[in-house]
Amino acid sequence: MRVKLFILIFFSSIGLLKCQTNGLSIGDTLPNFSYQGQFAKPYSLKDLKGSYVLVHYWASWNEESRKMQQDFTEPFARYKDRKFKKGRKFYIVSISLDESPKIWDLSLKKDNLPWRSHVCDFMGWNSPIIQKSAIKTIPSNYLLDPNGRIIAKNIKKDELEQLLSGF
Repeated sequence: MRVKLFILIFFSSIGLLKCQTNGLSIGDTLPNFSYQGQFAKPYSLKDLKGSYVLVHYWASWNEESRKMQQDFTEPFARYKDRKFKKGRKFYIVSISLDESPKIWDLSLKKDNLPWRSHVCDFMGWNSPIIQKSAIKTIPSNYLLDPNGRIIAKNIKKDELEQLLSGF
């Protein structure tokens, strides 16, 4: 328990845990949402409980969010099958604010991301998922612990790797 507290204090002190952007805070639970994703099998965020999950918000028209998503491919490859002390695996769920299915699909093909959870309801900023997640800007992301609680916000590749290596 002391080690976890030290890690949280350490990461907070060097700015890795971002607490003041968007509407949800560290320790909050990200509201559940269901999604069809890019493939036929329907999913729900609660289906991923027991694992670490990075929920990343992006759009094809936002280069910064696409670059950030590309940057996450290395940590995903490194940690997707890792057995954590208190978690089964590591997943990434990418939620797009695109409004055009064709452009969204072309972006996914071009970016060739290795994870399978790509979500878009083509409602842009009016998407219920975006509203529930309290997203105000992109790129944005939440790292969830195995209980579905937010443990980090708006982290970049190096911060993600540092956090995951400690679990």
